[in-house]
Amino acid sequence: MGGKVDFNILRKYLDGQYSFQELKEIKRWFAKPRHHEELKSAIKNHWDEFEGIVNTEKDLSDVFFQIKQQILAEEQKHRFIHNIRFCYSRIAGVLLIPLLIYSAFSLLHQLFPDNGKDATWVEISSPNGTRTHFELPDGTKVCMNGGAYVKYKTNFKKDRQLTLEGEAYFDVFHDSSSPFTVHADFIDVTALGTKFSVASLNEGNIKEVILEEGEVRLDNKEKSFARLLKPNEKFYFDNRDQKWKTQKVDAQYLTSWKDNLLMFRSEPLREVMRRIEHWYNVRVEITDPELEQLRYRATFEDEPLEEVLRLISMTAPIDYEIKRRTITNKNQYNEKIVIIKIKD
Repeated sequence: MGGKVDFNILRKYLDGQYSFQELKEIKRWFAKPRHHEELKSAIKNHWDEFEGIVNTEKDLSDVFFQIKQQILAEEQKHRFIHNIRFCYSRIAGVLLIPLLIYSAFSLLHQLFPDNGKDATWVEISSPNGTRTHFELPDGTKVCMNGGAYVKYKTNFKKDRQLTLEGEAYFDVFHDSSSPFTVHADFIDVTALGTKFSVASLNEGNIKEVILEEGEVRLDNKEKSFARLLKPNEKFYFDNRDQKWKTQKVDAQYLTSWKDNLLMFRSEPLREVMRRIEHWYNVRVEITDPELEQLRYRATFEDEPLEEVLRLISMTAPIDYEIKRRTITNKNQYNEKIVIIKIKD
């Protein structure tokens, strides 16, 4: 292969027909500054061709993020990419086109940063039942829990503010000259460099902030309070009655979900099942109220739902039933329902 950017190879990549050597060549183009002008021109032509067909603001699923992270990884990980593309071959065409556009525009924003007037919005969402990892333009690492949504501007390096819905964990890149602020509806969380999580509960009426390292400042929109949070503290605010409280916690335990660990430490079964609902995107119904306060302790890592329920039933006096999913008149599957009852 020659040294110049070959747009035909980019097209082959989009069609899923590329070879391992062609993938390596594409990686080299993005890695070398002397190719950036050629890439800029090729990407602009590609964007013009697909503009109006692909909406890059739509959620592209967790698969999209996995492929995106792997395309610039080491060559030995090519088998992983191939396996993902094979498993999702029916939707690869939909995913790969926005992938190249996303990667290219991320590159162009680094080469030609937006000023405040021309900055546009970037939106990332995490599908229900998944954990989505990505890195913000300033180097901050983010993990979003299922159903979460983040929105920020392309000039983020200059103005580190973002909007969050749902639950996310932030490992903030330290920059004393530029505060990092998360706008979570009626709560603002500001940090200079720290590790913390923000969560919305009860349909967004309740906010929780858990601080693992550093220090954060909390403000509500009405400016009725300002609170500094210290490591291993959890802040809880209920917007309905404007009540808030701070308590000591084990922050690493409460944020272990980001490491794909489902941990319970003597928690009521009601809370255990609530977290299982969120983790696996299912609905759990406890038929016997006396079970709700039953305490449970365990740690699960990358276990399927059926195995988690089986193990819980071995150590707790419960039986479970996973209802068979049915298809609606709109050809959509109903949500998965789990019934929990006292063991006979």
